[in-house]
Amino acid sequence: MLSSALALGLALAAGLAAAGLAAAQDGVERGGPRTAAPIATAVGEDADFLKPIIDRIVGGAVAREAIPGAIVGVSWQGRRSYFGYSGTGAAPFTAETIVEIGSITKVFTTALFAEAVAEGRMQPDAPLQSYLPDRRLRPCTAQITPLQLADFTSGMPALPDDAPRALAERGIGTYAMDAFLAWVTRWAPEGAGNGGCDLPAPYRYSNASVGLLGYIVAERLGMPWEALVRERITGPLRMGSTAVSVPPAQRDRLAQGYGQNNRPVMPWPVFAWYAAGALRSDAADMLTFGEAALGHESAGGAAVPPPLSRALKTAMRPIYQPEGQAFRQGMAWIEAVGDPAAGQRPLFLKTGGTNGFNSVLVINPGKDLVVFLAANHPDSGAQRLGVAVSRQIRR
Repeated sequence: MLSSALALGLALAAGLAAAGLAAAQDGVERGGPRTAAPIATAVGEDADFLKPIIDRIVGGAVAREAIPGAIVGVSWQGRRSYFGYSGTGAAPFTAETIVEIGSITKVFTTALFAEAVAEGRMQPDAPLQSYLPDRRLRPCTAQITPLQLADFTSGMPALPDDAPRALAERGIGTYAMDAFLAWVTRWAPEGAGNGGCDLPAPYRYSNASVGLLGYIVAERLGMPWEALVRERITGPLRMGSTAVSVPPAQRDRLAQGYGQNNRPVMPWPVFAWYAAGALRSDAADMLTFGEAALGHESAGGAAVPPPLSRALKTAMRPIYQPEGQAFRQGMAWIEAVGDPAAGQRPLFLKTGGTNGFNSVLVINPGKDLVVFLAANHPDSGAQRLGVAVSRQIRR
């Protein structure tokens, strides 16, 4: 059965799709006109110093690609600044513009997992079968561990292969949790059919694996996943704009997503693997979460619970370097080492993407810096831009 919050999220997605509602910040027409320079705003303690950097890196991209809206939030040594843009003549995004953060949701789930491990409620290397006692898993699947679900070495594909291909038909109302768990029961890692079981498997990014991890964490902690997020993360940190569903009082802050040719797209559905990508948030909340990940004792005026601080540190810690990749993989987080010869320090980051949004959260401990960047176009290059901003900010 759907929890009330997920049910509301599903209803909201359907309602917005039907009504074609857009946030007040948007107002872009189909195929909106390109502008020679983006419409931009800048507010915050370091805004004057940072604006030339952000304008050059992000403002230029917004203008070139005619991105309808973008927001950059920067927390530098606890001082916050925000930079809003529009490349189509619409009102720029603000710190309170709510966007789909997609797969950044995964690092909320791995933080909850790390807390469950610290509390002795889960074991990172226990076999998956022990967490799904009512389901008879395939022999190799049964040996997968929660840690392998978290760091993408379970062998699971990005999505279940029996999920509907059409986005509008893939939501949890059509492909329910029972169907997802039934797929897990039938599925096995590559090569397992010949009696082999090569675990941990090679790196393979997976929404399914983190979605399953979220389900297990919720079962072990005795509370629905979205309630755990609220009780252990967004509630204590006062992140009032971060949730699966956007309450009616906040819907005028919800940005419309755009796809090819700047055509409006439907809101991102709530899937059975919602723990991998269901959250919406704004830049102010994401800087709060980022400050907590930096290890700050307080973030956004709220005290950071020590268990959460420790869990984030655990989840961010690199575990291995995928073959052929320049990054090191943690629990959904990645570490970008950079070039030490060029004075670049390691960054920790997580990207998010939906059919209408692209975002990145970058943590730079060496500079005590958080950068959150989101745009309402899926091809905005958020990761590249966010990392570039983080590298360029210096005294």
